[in-house]
Amino acid sequence: MFDFKFDWCKEMEVGVSIIDAQHQELFRIGRDLEQLIFRSKNVTTQELLNLICELREYTSYHFYTEEDLMATYNFPSTNQHTIAHNKFRTNIMDINLPLLGKYPDQVLPQLKESLQDFLFNHIMTADRELGLYIVKQVS
Repeated sequence: MFDFKFDWCKEMEVGVSIIDAQHQELFRIGRDLEQLIFRSKNVTTQELLNLICELREYTSYHFYTEEDLMATYNFPSTNQHTIAHNKFRTNIMDINLPLLGKYPDQVLPQLKESLQDFLFNHIMTADRELGLYIVKQVS
């Protein structure tokens, strides 16, 4: 049975509306990825490319937003947070598109696990810390 994991819940919120809204959009992209896995034998190359492009573009946009907020509020853990962003950004830029196109049933689940692990761990630790810091600064 396929294991769906990209269900947003209130416990994932970090308390900064723009970050929470963008995280929800990343979860939507994750759900789209799950749907492609579910039917990976019949997925088109265009669908794969669209998903990867959207993931890359939206991740960059989201990281830019967070990094701008970190600079605006002089967040003390900016360096570590940015290092995590850069590592994940590199991971998604390094997705082997020819391999994905040839073996989507193998590559998509690996991509899902990578995205899932990063999002859950990063949101619940680094982004939560950032959110608490920003909320404290604006209070």
